[in-house]
Amino acid sequence: MSLLLVMAVVLASCEKLGGGSDAGYQINTFAFQEDEGEPWGIMDLDGKVIVKPRFDNMPNSAVGDRFTVYDPELEVYTIYTLEAKPRKIGSYENVGSFTGKYCPVKDKKGNIKYIDKEGKDAFSMKEVSKKTVTAGFNFFCGRAMVRTEDGKWGYIDESGKPVIPIKYYDAWNFAEDLAIVYLGADDEPDNKWSVIDTNGNEVFSKKFKECRPSNFRFYGEYLVASDKNDRSIILNRKGEVVKKLKEGVYVSAIYDNMFTQYDGEMEKFGMMNVNGEMVMKSKFEGLSYNGKLIVGSTSEKKPFILNKEGEKVTKLPEGYVVLFEPEYKNYDKRLLVGNYDEGYELCDSEGNTLKTEMDIHNYAMGYSWGFMDDGEEYDEDYSEEDFEDQGFDEEDEGDIEED
Repeated sequence: MSLLLVMAVVLASCEKLGGGSDAGYQINTFAFQEDEGEPWGIMDLDGKVIVKPRFDNMPNSAVGDRFTVYDPELEVYTIYTLEAKPRKIGSYENVGSFTGKYCPVKDKKGNIKYIDKEGKDAFSMKEVSKKTVTAGFNFFCGRAMVRTEDGKWGYIDESGKPVIPIKYYDAWNFAEDLAIVYLGADDEPDNKWSVIDTNGNEVFSKKFKECRPSNFRFYGEYLVASDKNDRSIILNRKGEVVKKLKEGVYVSAIYDNMFTQYDGEMEKFGMMNVNGEMVMKSKFEGLSYNGKLIVGSTSEKKPFILNKEGEKVTKLPEGYVVLFEPEYKNYDKRLLVGNYDEGYELCDSEGNTLKTEMDIHNYAMGYSWGFMDDGEEYDEDYSEEDFEDQGFDEEDEGDIEED
């Protein structure tokens, strides 16, 4: 995740989340351009070109051996098979992804339905409980969110049956077999939000005047929230506060009981574990972490990659360092290093440049989580084109090894 995206997660107030380290699927590709203005192709994390550059528009990462390309002129999304000569499955007004057995689509007639990998209809989501469905989201943990015309949210199973009632004011995708739902508006303090399991049973509930979720999903055993004073807190699966951070310190996603934090007073990033022990002091201008690898930055252009104990693993080639998320195969063994002007290199976790079948001028990774009937989309697509480089200067080397 890029440093800008880390901050986006920290400060986000409303985002439909899914996937993560518990995902029952793996992604092994990203989109790339060999040169500026050239067509897009698809490459795997070993540097092999799966689909040679042929698309004028950027594909997403392939999920379930299927990928999607959006054509802004025709205003359609087309699903293809992931192979050397991609086979067209179908074109739709909107699409999700095959994170589960089926994928949500909105056809050209405006109908929301779920299809299988060959484009055949699995079931229609035109109505639930005699109410028109206005959103289609992917399956996570065997459940998919749906919204009806009255603005209420609930969940269906892979047969299309509503297994968790369509009654919530708002809802988020399942992750770690848990989901966050709102029982009422968050601007009304007496209203509540709850964590539910895949059967719809309430695990715990909190009033908004007590605290509110920040990340909208569990990472392992923990959820990041903020208390009534807007201080970052960490809750366990019972809803108990296991850590409260000092005022002005913001927390991003937790992996393996560790999290990156941003100290607003110092304007620096650091890393802490849930026991409150500082793994890395708050001295970095940026910090990325994917559960296995850490990339920090100061003011120069010489980045370092660290292990989760904060020890320097290697000095990387110059450029911006991009970590892959846990949904990607071998995410702890691959990274991209470079910048938009000079292109990117695919590297292993020791900083060694891997040979790729074609050059990488620009890249994109991510996939759609689903869509709403009002045209709003929820996805993870991003590239590094507009991001600044990150790095360390030589004087920071000793400090890193001491932490």
